[in-house]
Amino acid sequence: MMQLSKLLPAVSFVAMLFCVTASVAQQNRLPDIGTAGASVMSVERERSYGDLYMRQLRAQAPIVGDPVLNEYLKDMGTRLVREADDVRFPFTFFWINQNDINAFAFFGGYIGFYTGLIAETQSESELASVMAHEVAHVSQRHIVRNMERMQNATPNTLVAMLGAVLLGMISPDLGMAALSTSLAGAQQMQINYTRQFEQEADRVGLAMLVRAGYDPMGAPAFFSRLAEKHRYATKLPQMLLTHPVSEARIADTRVRAEALPRPANRDESRYLLAKARVQARHLQVAQEETLKRLLSDRMTPVDNANRYALAILLLDQRRAAEAEQLLAPLLAHEPMNGFYLDVQTDILLALNRADEAVQMLKQAYIREPREQVITLNFANAALQAKQPALAVELLRDYLLRDDSNVLALDLLVEAYRQQGNSAAMHETRADLYALHGAFDQAINNLHLAHKGNQSELDRRRLQARIEQLMTQKKQLQDLFG
Repeated sequence: MMQLSKLLPAVSFVAMLFCVTASVAQQNRLPDIGTAGASVMSVERERSYGDLYMRQLRAQAPIVGDPVLNEYLKDMGTRLVREADDVRFPFTFFWINQNDINAFAFFGGYIGFYTGLIAETQSESELASVMAHEVAHVSQRHIVRNMERMQNATPNTLVAMLGAVLLGMISPDLGMAALSTSLAGAQQMQINYTRQFEQEADRVGLAMLVRAGYDPMGAPAFFSRLAEKHRYATKLPQMLLTHPVSEARIADTRVRAEALPRPANRDESRYLLAKARVQARHLQVAQEETLKRLLSDRMTPVDNANRYALAILLLDQRRAAEAEQLLAPLLAHEPMNGFYLDVQTDILLALNRADEAVQMLKQAYIREPREQVITLNFANAALQAKQPALAVELLRDYLLRDDSNVLALDLLVEAYRQQGNSAAMHETRADLYALHGAFDQAINNLHLAHKGNQSELDRRRLQARIEQLMTQKKQLQDLFG
């Protein structure tokens, strides 16, 4: 997998494109989203572009394949999107494992968060405020509206800009160079529009935040602290580069937030567990000795998060028995908590107690059969217990609801391999390759599946899938030239 340092310019490029986008609407009036951007890109075309971007991103970035964190992010995103206006397509939220502070959005409702972002926040409302801001960028179609404005100003610039976006996803250095060349003549105009879009996203995001039950003060608190922390820094975090913050903007956001209702006594337990998991496992910044000093039996959300982080550290150091002992009171207190069930599953598998893990997860699955963390852990435990048929049943049912889940497809490939079902294994592997934009490898695997399949109906279906992937490959080639 490509190192993230090579990808960052492309990712920052997409985020920056949001920040240099423009609105011709008056400052106090939101646009008619039914027509905004329609002259340059339809909603269907935007979704198609977003899908192609995401395939490229999966191939290049260290996207976090962690069902616990993904479920947490999805739950928060769903809660916010439910309160958003003018939602035209499903949203997809994902993590990139990078110790930097940033979030970004691009075509089709895809929103990415760096793991360094949650590590920097101090409350769930702060994290949710960043997400609400990005959702607002998407719901208000800021990229497309900017493209429409630029098309009206100079069609050549629009073509060059879109080409630079697409080129940047494949070759970040070339993409950034193309962007600099194509936009050099319109730089000051872009700055003015940047402010309008950021202000619009602030207003829309704050309203969304309050309706979803979060504290609106999370927005000014986070950005003012971030700005103050890096006031004299020579190198700013990505968040401040892609989301320019002025004292006036912070003050305006604070005034607006203070006028809005604030919730009483929010439950921060899941946020604290997610942050602890990121720091212990993904960023690997948690320290064993520090966590041991903080260890307590008080069972407060903060104490539980510290204990959870220490259990993860011990498990990842192959000290599974110690980790199990630490996790036991947490699991006893909340036996259906996905954070705890995931770690306990890994502990049992590390201790060669796969059958015990299967039984534990079977009971959890009966209670919550549609929950991602439980289902994927159950399938993984079944594979470790050499029960591939059970894993296939679980995964095929789950993929009906989430057909782009990379971890589920990867587990299904292994399940078919254990069964000796070569045709199904190659077909599933083709889906996995296609999700990463590797259409040649995907098509090759479908040919192998076609060759090994005796059913005429299945062979026709596989041939149709090959033709579909060839069309998608051509679309990718046309876009990226």
